Amino acid sequence: MTRTEPSMRHIKLILIVGVVSALLLAGCASAPERVLSKVAPPYAALPNGHAPLNPDQLSPAYVAAAGGDSNVIRQLERRHGRALNVLSLSGGGQNGAFGAGFLIGWREGGQRPEFDIVGGVSTGALLATHALLGTPADDAQLEEMYTQISKKDVYDDRGLLSLASGADSLADTAPLRALIAKHITAETLKRVAAAADENRFLVVGTTNIDYGQTWVWNMSRIAKDGNLELYRAVLLASASFPIVFPPVEIDGHLFVDGAARSNVVIAGLGGTERPPPPLYGPGNVYLIDNGKLQSPPEALRRAIGPVAATTVSVMMDQSMLTAMSRSYFGAKFLGYNFKMVAIPDDVNVGKDPLAFDPKQMRAAFDAGRAMAKRPDHWLTVPPNLGDLPSWAFDQIK
Repeated sequence: MTRTEPSMRHIKLILIVGVVSALLLAGCASAPERVLSKVAPPYAALPNGHAPLNPDQLSPAYVAAAGGDSNVIRQLERRHGRALNVLSLSGGGQNGAFGAGFLIGWREGGQRPEFDIVGGVSTGALLATHALLGTPADDAQLEEMYTQISKKDVYDDRGLLSLASGADSLADTAPLRALIAKHITAETLKRVAAAADENRFLVVGTTNIDYGQTWVWNMSRIAKDGNLELYRAVLLASASFPIVFPPVEIDGHLFVDGAARSNVVIAGLGGTERPPPPLYGPGNVYLIDNGKLQSPPEALRRAIGPVAATTVSVMMDQSMLTAMSRSYFGAKFLGYNFKMVAIPDDVNVGKDPLAFDPKQMRAAFDAGRAMAKRPDHWLTVPPNLGDLPSWAFDQIK
């Protein structure tokens, strides 16, 4: 469920795993061998709309969603008779409280649209269902999920000794599984299915670590088929930070946190051809980044803990910046407006997205809620920290 600044404690544990694993080969050997699954996913596609196990062809799930069109967005524009509102929710662990607060403040300010497509990854996946449904009662569930919990409601530490018996993670996510079950019920699925009948859809990103791919799941189709167990499993998989949380097996495939490979999912950027101009003028792609745009510079101590933690943080930050740039260019190719927000620099959310600290989550929630009510809070171009030439952004505005 994380994006930036993994905690020193968790980074040290991850480093120790590498050392301890060499000393516990006998324990690790107790884990049974697996066979690579060849089961084709009926509900998932690659981010470009192609089939995960046959990437030279479009996924049947994408083709069905596009209704025979070359682009899902254009097909949905025809069905609605207007431009669309697309929402993407990033990962960020406990910082998903920012996204929850922002969504609520957005509605309270009277400016939140009804979303036609919602995409979520990691903690964003846990936000996504109620963001799509969008009623005050759904907002109340989001507030409860992100302001009324602590670490014990998400995971239980196992300890390093559990590795000797072949454990696949440092923590047990049974509490998170129960939390998902509490907020995603059979009635919830019926409402997601009803939204699909109104041509409003939900997608969630996961990382298939057997194939090294991002799989984007059509949660609306899962809901229409009434598969509550699979729906919950995909959400759990998307939020399962590798090594710390156990992977989730679905149809013989092994999945971890969607943010491990792609921290943002924007539905509708698939297909084999560049989309034609929008049918009804520019719609909107909204991105809620459940993290800060960049960390302040800091002179590190030359010790393995600080160096490792900051290195992972830089890698995750870069991954998010790449995802934001990709989303921006994708929105522009669609002919849509790009609008994004992130946690303000002055909000104290700590350095451990897996802390699930009530005080820090409340700070993030309140910051999001307040920001959404202020005018001119949207960024229309993602930050460019020197990785792309400025002219590339200028050419596509």
